[in-house]
This record gives sequence, structure tokens and C-alpha cells, in this order.
Amino acid sequence: MVALVIVVIVGLGYVVSTRIHPLRKCPTCNMTGRHFGGVFKGSYRPCRACRGSGRRDRVGTKVFWGGTNHTGVFPKK
Repeated sequence: MVALVIVVIVGLGYVVSTRIHPLRKCPTCNMTGRHFGGVFKGSYRPCRACRGSGRRDRVGTKVFWGGTNHTGVFPKK
């Protein structure tokens, strides 16, 4: 019974956390927004995964709130 209460509290904390902090850093570019070339190390392009912003929605943000399209601002309903 105590374990169930702890699981519910942790789950609710995660849901609230995704509303307050909806973004995480992009794992592809490590928040630089740039993808560097393999041959010419000084050349780069915008990261395709985050479109150069360096930010991505958390999984819970998409599941519980519909996502922010990697902007951090929830759309008006």
C-alpha cells in the first residue's frame, strides 16, 4: 500500500514537472543547434533533429500535454 502511494506521488510529480519544464536538450547536437561535418571539421549545418534550436520536447510533454513543437510554449486551445 505504501509503495502504491509513493508511485502515485512520483507519477504526479513527473506530470507537473513536464508542464513546468517541457523541454530537454537535443541529444543529437548536445544543445549547440549545429551538426559539424565529418571531413571538414570547421563546417556545420543546423541540426536536423531540433532544427537548430538545441531543444526538444520531453516525452511526457508530448504524452500528457500534446507537445510544444520544441518551442517551450504550449499552444492555445
